[in-house]
Amino acid sequence: MNFLKKLSYVGLVLIAFGVAALWISLGDTIISFKQAKDFEDVLDGDVAAGDHVSGQVIFLLDPFASKQTWTKNSKTGATTPKKTSSQYYVLPGGEGYMGLTIHSKDFSVADKLVDQTYDYLNNYTMPTEELTIDACVVVMEEELAEMFREEMKEYYGYTDRDLDDMGPILMIEPRSFTAVRIVCSVGAALIAAGLIASILHWRRMSAEIRREKEEAPGPDLD
Repeated sequence: MNFLKKLSYVGLVLIAFGVAALWISLGDTIISFKQAKDFEDVLDGDVAAGDHVSGQVIFLLDPFASKQTWTKNSKTGATTPKKTSSQYYVLPGGEGYMGLTIHSKDFSVADKLVDQTYDYLNNYTMPTEELTIDACVVVMEEELAEMFREEMKEYYGYTDRDLDDMGPILMIEPRSFTAVRIVCSVGAALIAAGLIASILHWRRMSAEIRREKEEAPGPDLD
């Protein structure tokens, strides 16, 4: 019972929130401080999961999947697509391809870059559309990877063996690294505040428990 009295529930809550913030942000924060590679490196295949990529996308091919948000009719229970929030494009990289996530604000620029990429393949006119991204490289999620594989087989002439030889399929995902660093800093601050609150509460309650024991009447020996 004395042990529970010494625990600071405020401190524990602060620590829990801090750990959660670090859990979702620490990995990307570490990536954000890495030397950024550019999309020339991507074209050369000189990227791996965990890399920081920043700069102007040079070439881009058709999307192979999209992410939609849905709305549900409370009366009928029917669901309908509300909007497309992200599209996943095929990105040339090394001797193969990888994925690139594009969010809705950049759809128009990305689609123009796709058209200009095909123009380049036909008449060698370099694309002029500017699509600038700050991102990290991750291993593509399993569901998206399956869609990517189907796209490669249907439209790019790849076989299952070709795709297996490519190894893990990579995805370049945009990140707001400033926001990520802020969340990480807040998480660290919450943990520090929680530890301080816990230590002060523990000391205060320990002192009170000792004082109560000292002031407690001894056994009556008469």
